Amino acid sequence: MPTEKFFNLPKEKQESILKCAFNEFSENDFDKASIFSIAQKSGFSRSSFYCYFKDKNDIYKYLVYNFLKPQLDKLQTTSNKPAKYFSQSMFEYLISFHGKSEQAFVEKLLKNMNPENIHYIAYELQSSPLLVNCDSSKLKTSYDIYIFSSIILCNIAIVILNYFEGQLTKPQAEKYFERVIQIIENSVKGENV
Repeated sequence: MPTEKFFNLPKEKQESILKCAFNEFSENDFDKASIFSIAQKSGFSRSSFYCYFKDKNDIYKYLVYNFLKPQLDKLQTTSNKPAKYFSQSMFEYLISFHGKSEQAFVEKLLKNMNPENIHYIAYELQSSPLLVNCDSSKLKTSYDIYIFSSIILCNIAIVILNYFEGQLTKPQAEKYFERVIQIIENSVKGENV
């Protein structure tokens, strides 16, 4: 999360930092993205950048959160939906950026998914009202939610990246993802796949 000093900056300076960071993370993998580049392009020194964000991971998480926030806010208003509603909504949201300027950011976001990031997001989701308020007959414990989230995140990344790279058509990607959801639901119910 940004520091209080960041929120005390004029709005246009805040937006400049975030826009430069968004571009940097759209053009580079996380490991190659440069705080120096973000600071320089937004008109700040590298040392002053650290007055606003703790580190590269801090600004990256803030960007990802803000990028997903419109969809997460929309999902917060739903309750008693099957768990697959959350998964399909996030899938549809991310795949909708195909051919748009945000596609590069989504691609890098999905390519940057590693076990640590997946663990972090799945851990956050296990207590999130987004999944806790889902139809409880399928996901009974926080561990169930954690495992469900981890599997879904991995499959969202695989399917959308294959679609963006032209290896799947949109209908194929949707069908593949629907099959993943079906397999998980059957597993939760204890049915044969």
